[in-house]
Amino acid sequence: MPRSKDYSYREMIYDQCFSTGKEFTCKQLMDIVNKRLEERSMKLIQSRTTFMQDIAEMNEKFYHLYNQYGIVWEDRHKKRYYRYRYGVKSIYNRELTQEEVEKLQQVRSLLQGFKGMPQFDWIDQMMARLDQNIIGKGKEVASFEGGTRKSQELLMPLFNAIVNRQVLDVAYWKPFHDSETIVAHPYYLKQYWRHWYLFAKREGGKDVEAFALDCMESVKENKMVKYKGTKTSFKKYFQHLVGVHMPPETEVEHIELWADASLMPYLLTMPIHETQQITEYDENGCTLTLDVMINYELIQELLFYADRLVVKSPVHFRDSMMERFDWCKESYRNIKENRHVHEGVEPVLFSFNYIHEDKDDWKDIHYRLCLGLEILDTFISDYSNDWGYIRTCLERIVNHSYTVIELNYEEDPTKIQLKRVGDMVDVLVTPNRFASKDQMPFSGYCRCKDVVRELYEGLLECAKAFPKEYVDGCPYTYDVVYRAINSEIIENYLKEE
Repeated sequence: MPRSKDYSYREMIYDQCFSTGKEFTCKQLMDIVNKRLEERSMKLIQSRTTFMQDIAEMNEKFYHLYNQYGIVWEDRHKKRYYRYRYGVKSIYNRELTQEEVEKLQQVRSLLQGFKGMPQFDWIDQMMARLDQNIIGKGKEVASFEGGTRKSQELLMPLFNAIVNRQVLDVAYWKPFHDSETIVAHPYYLKQYWRHWYLFAKREGGKDVEAFALDCMESVKENKMVKYKGTKTSFKKYFQHLVGVHMPPETEVEHIELWADASLMPYLLTMPIHETQQITEYDENGCTLTLDVMINYELIQELLFYADRLVVKSPVHFRDSMMERFDWCKESYRNIKENRHVHEGVEPVLFSFNYIHEDKDDWKDIHYRLCLGLEILDTFISDYSNDWGYIRTCLERIVNHSYTVIELNYEEDPTKIQLKRVGDMVDVLVTPNRFASKDQMPFSGYCRCKDVVRELYEGLLECAKAFPKEYVDGCPYTYDVVYRAINSEIIENYLKEE
């Protein structure tokens, strides 16, 4: 009988049945096999002849391996019962050849991401055999890291949705944000640093976005919305992108780096990006270039080699990286000086307010945050703030010990981190890269109620910047913003003695 994909799958099902140690009639085995074949939309067994050929083929394989047949049968009560010979547990009990081991090692990293999924249950068998052949001998030769369990559970449903052009309802959350349901048109899956991302467009959205599978609580097909394809070429999409997140500014920068000589072997074997070119080198190090967009992942990659890699140009990027190292040094000083210990520390002054200098221009607004003697004063460049999210963050610190408020939804937002300690709160303010160059992260202990009051009243003040009625270009009115920020939980907390 010629070998085929269908036969190989039937052989695996027979083996699973016989490996239980039970006996089966021809009809029972055909029913089990056909049920499994139907689940995979494969051709069903139509005749007893096919079944007999399958059994004969398996016995030929047993005879070739062990010089005896593995499947035996016994006639009882006008029925023939099939089983494995006593002592035989599986047709797959033989050791893999060295050639098989080498081939499986080459693809194991990829297979690991799909291991355990029902549509790829044959991978489980191959992985088990590989482990038995290598690790079972007491010599472990390789280890691979797959994605998280959550991403492994969702990979196949998302893969099928892309192939079948299905719209999805995705329950999606971010740390310290409320969960939201996104109607998504899925197009592409990509893994970056052990995490899987779905590239999709929101219903009504214009741009492709990256959604982390780890942040998806559930995924369901939406049959009410018509699927909309994309003309995006993902080969071009990643042509000048490190990681998965497209930055707000999509200008491609020619970045020049200097790397220490000790780093050269790593950069040669694992380039930061496919556009990487080494232009000069000597015994001390090398100069290399990248043609990429500046985003969070690129910065993380460069920080990974921070002690041996320096940004030479462009100047604005070099200065931005220098500021990050200054912030890092300041954080280490804080720890060294034990500035995060609150016992006996006098609370510092905290204030926060939105300033609307031109009452006729709703865009003319900035915020000022004061912590002790430190002041952060910066304009708002993004009005897509989710006011409900900010309110939720403030409500969280009332009943929980930790929260982070992000001002302006950018790749690098200003962050106000609040850690509650008794009736006080440790405040850490980290400005974004758009703040003035003299701005550094600053922190201090404040009365928790003072912080909540100042943030809450400051945000309510922001609502006054918006017009009473909708006007062209303005996304909100005063009533919309005020209702979104107003919180009974916070107001009751502030009224407490």
